[in-house]
Amino acid sequence: MNKHSKTLRWLSLIPVAFTTFVLSDWIVLFTLWFMRLPFILFEKVLGFGSGPIGRFMDGITNFLVGLNGIETLAVIATGLLTGSAFVYILAIIVPVNSKSTAKTLATILITLLVLGLIAFFVNGISGENILWTIVIAIGILMGWHSIKHETEKESEKHENFIQKNIKRIFISTLLFTILLVAFFLS
Repeated sequence: MNKHSKTLRWLSLIPVAFTTFVLSDWIVLFTLWFMRLPFILFEKVLGFGSGPIGRFMDGITNFLVGLNGIETLAVIATGLLTGSAFVYILAIIVPVNSKSTAKTLATILITLLVLGLIAFFVNGISGENILWTIVIAIGILMGWHSIKHETEKESEKHENFIQKNIKRIFISTLLFTILLVAFFLS
């Protein structure tokens, strides 16, 4: 691998991480919306409310973590997907041994989460913050575990893909990041 590609791989970490985070969130929200759509349509067509079971489940999750049921499910799914994807995708892109990189990334991210949780305790903490921290930490460990058990053939396949497409990955994720930031700033 030439020095130019190695530099591009390191530079691509920020836009790739940003893209991974945003897409993980969108995937979860779209999936939950799509899964709830038949129930919403059924309730609207027949004029039913959410029902006693739905109100009971929302009451339990609201009591435990201060969220309603669908928000709790979204936090759990997004946290698992984001944590796992962060470690897995970034470890594949970084130009070093993916197993040691994944372990380092997992350690750094979990340390940042713990420091963030401590900061929340100082400023006031909510059930959502606790749940998000726990779930994303589990996702980070899942990503590290999946990289750790990856075969050499899979690792070589990923390495070949990254070497061939690093410029496209960098440009597409950078443009996506810029467009999204411009959209939110406007």
